[in-house]
Amino acid sequence: MLDYIEGKLVKQEPNFAIIDVGGFGVKLNISLFTFNKIKDKNNQNVRLYTHIVLKDDAIELFGFHDVVERQAYMLLNRVPGIGSKAAISILSLMDVAQLKTSILTEDVNALVKVPGIGKKTAQKIILELKDRIKDLPVRSDELSYNAIFEAKEVLASLGFNSIEIQLALDNASINANDSVEEIIKSALKKLSK
Repeated sequence: MLDYIEGKLVKQEPNFAIIDVGGFGVKLNISLFTFNKIKDKNNQNVRLYTHIVLKDDAIELFGFHDVVERQAYMLLNRVPGIGSKAAISILSLMDVAQLKTSILTEDVNALVKVPGIGKKTAQKIILELKDRIKDLPVRSDELSYNAIFEAKEVLASLGFNSIEIQLALDNASINANDSVEEIIKSALKKLSK
């Protein structure tokens, strides 16, 4: 199995990255989370952890910022009815820690915010992964997810869509001790630009 690809990042969009590996341009499908981690690394060396999906008519290569995101993708991909694209969509709208929290707290509402994920599918994800995802290692220095979830709810009620909200939160200056109000203010500064 191809575990990772390392090379010069020559192009990236919110859903793919192209890495030059020894003169070959390798295109990888990526999540918005991975995009935000590599977006400022043009013409620099990056390493993306990989997963290959073989189809009858195509070979798709997926790239992930870290092995934990890849593990989360693999877990999602094992849920019946959740394919590669749906798994990437989920990881584009919530990071691994948020996904883990959503599943462990059985927060169906967080999962149905992902385009293409209905209530039944969200319940299926929770049922299938509740016992498996608890062992997924998430960094201990992550922000308070309850505060992030609350901030997302407020921003959504103000009319912002989930992609705008996630991008704003990813680019906002947020500290681990910030309150919901401070997180919202930081996100609104990014959303108003």
